[in-house]
Parts: sequence; structure tokens; C-alpha cells
Amino acid sequence: MSPHTASDAALEFADRRPNRRRRAPKTTPSLAGPRLARAAARQWGVVVGLTLLGAAAGFLQAYLMPASWAPYYGAGAGLLIGLLLAGAREAWREAVGFADFRKRLPYPVLGAAPELPPRLLRALPPDRRSPLGLLAFNPAASFSTAFRDLQGALPNGSVVAFVGSLPGDGATTAALCAAVSAVQQGRQVLVIDCDLRHRALTRALGFDPDEGVLEACNNIHHWQDYIDEEEETGLHFLPAARRSNAWRNLASAQDLPMLIARARETYDLVVLDCAPAINNADTPVVARLSDKTVMVTAWDRTPLGAVRSALRAIRARVRGGGTGIYVNRVPPDARFGRLRGD
Repeated sequence: MSPHTASDAALEFADRRPNRRRRAPKTTPSLAGPRLARAAARQWGVVVGLTLLGAAAGFLQAYLMPASWAPYYGAGAGLLIGLLLAGAREAWREAVGFADFRKRLPYPVLGAAPELPPRLLRALPPDRRSPLGLLAFNPAASFSTAFRDLQGALPNGSVVAFVGSLPGDGATTAALCAAVSAVQQGRQVLVIDCDLRHRALTRALGFDPDEGVLEACNNIHHWQDYIDEEEETGLHFLPAARRSNAWRNLASAQDLPMLIARARETYDLVVLDCAPAINNADTPVVARLSDKTVMVTAWDRTPLGAVRSALRAIRARVRGGGTGIYVNRVPPDARFGRLRGD
């Protein structure tokens, strides 16, 4: 075949091919809109309060000195002042999730977990619509993948304390999900509820025992008798029992180091779910008995000042990989490291 004939055949084949539209390049969604919505949800009380205060001052002025437009002027002035004050509060607000927060905390970031969209939970059985159920029934979700990555960063033979700086940061959820993910990977794991006041982990697993970690410390030779097992995943956990004496705490339990040492010998991984570090006597004691501390924070919610105070309270180690930051509840419109939306 001559070159001319070959080129003609190629052109004829190209003409017969169906026209395919070029895919538009994927664009990263802007974070300005969602961040503005979260800022409005935080500051709406300031704006509304100052607007009502200005309107009330205007009504008072109209009552004392008749002026029909005084309430409107007062409400407008209050609204303007409220918007300016809310903007200033947001401008000076330092929270986990901003681009430069990792430069302000001298600790490695271990990873991040996305917030759970309602559509994923609705796809689960009615009695399993929880983070634990998502790990068990939807292991391909980005939420499940995030905690598989986290448990992979926790070596065998180690004791890891999960600590939050403030209530609601998600330390209990992170500890439980990391432990369950490690069990799914074939590791022998024990998680200990060290928050004797709130007992969030024990309640999350649906237990309310009369005996738990304190009783195990007092009866150290039979400590394994106080361990329970979660039926769905096979996770072993040492619960926190109902408190009969408010003065009893883990800081005063003399055999707590021995309990953790024996748990280390028996299990591949020991996870300690601690209470918020600020203004809690147990958490610094428990955290110092661990090999690694995971400081759990919430995206765009946990102030950096609270994280620093918590790290100082537990005397976190800056060097040697003894402490790491884990970011919880990353919104689906954000991108953080390997984390991607479902």
C-alpha cells in the first residue's frame, strides 16, 4: 500500500469514529461558601443579639423623644455593629483545619476522618446507623479507609492513648473506630474506657456494667475477668462501671501501670480512651503510661489554643513520634491529605 493510500484510509477511519465529547477537567470546589456558612452558624447569635439590642434602644428613644424612624435606625446600627464584630471574631479565630494550622503545632498529623453524611448512615440497617456500623457494613467508605490508615500507623506491642482537648472533639469515636479497624485487620486489640465520668465508649458499645477498669485495678490478678467482647466485631474492651464513689479515680489507682503492662503482654494493641485533657486529673496520668498519644481534634471547631493547653497538660513529647494530631469531622467539600469524599 502506498503512503497516499494509507493516509486516505486513516482519514476515512477517523471520519467513521463517533464524535466523543471531551471531558471537562475536574475543578476543586471552593471552600469559601461552606466556610462562610459555618461561620454564620457560629456567629448568628452575636448579630441577632446586637440587632435586637439596637432596636430596643431605638424604641426607647422613640418613647422618650417621639421619632418614628428611631427603631429602624437602632436596628440598622445594631446589625452593622453585629456584622463587624462577627467578622472580627472570625478573622481572629484560630481553629484546626486552616491551611497553616500544621505550622503552628509542632506535631505530626497522623491523618483525618470525614464527617459522616446522613446518606451513608441511612444505607445501614436501622440498628447499626453509627460509626461502628459503617465500619462493619461499608468498609469501602472513605470513613472506614481513614481509620484503616490510622490503625496501620499504630505498631504492634504499643499502648496508644486517644485524647481530646474539649468535649465533643470525637476522641471516643476515633479510639473505637481505630480499635475496630485493627481487629478487622486480624490484630488482637483491647480498648480501655478511661473516662470514668462520662463513660462514652462504654455507652457507645451498649453496656452499663457494675464493674470495670477500677475494679480490674483493685483485683489485678484476675483483671481479664472484667473484659467484655463486642458481638459484631469481636473487639475486647474494658468498660468503665457506674461510679458509686465520685472520689475514686484512675489517678489514685496504684495498680493501673501493672494493668496496662499486662494488657500489653496479652494484646497486639492497647487503646486507651481518655477524658478531655483540660481540667481532668486522670488524663495526664493515663497518657504518660502510653507509648503514643493521639490528640483528636475537630475540623474548624477545635481552637488551637485549646489544643496547646491540652498538649501542655499531658506533657506531650514533641520529638520521637510520641504525639500526633488526628483531624476529625473533615467536611466533604474539603480535601485533606489522602482523604477524599465518597
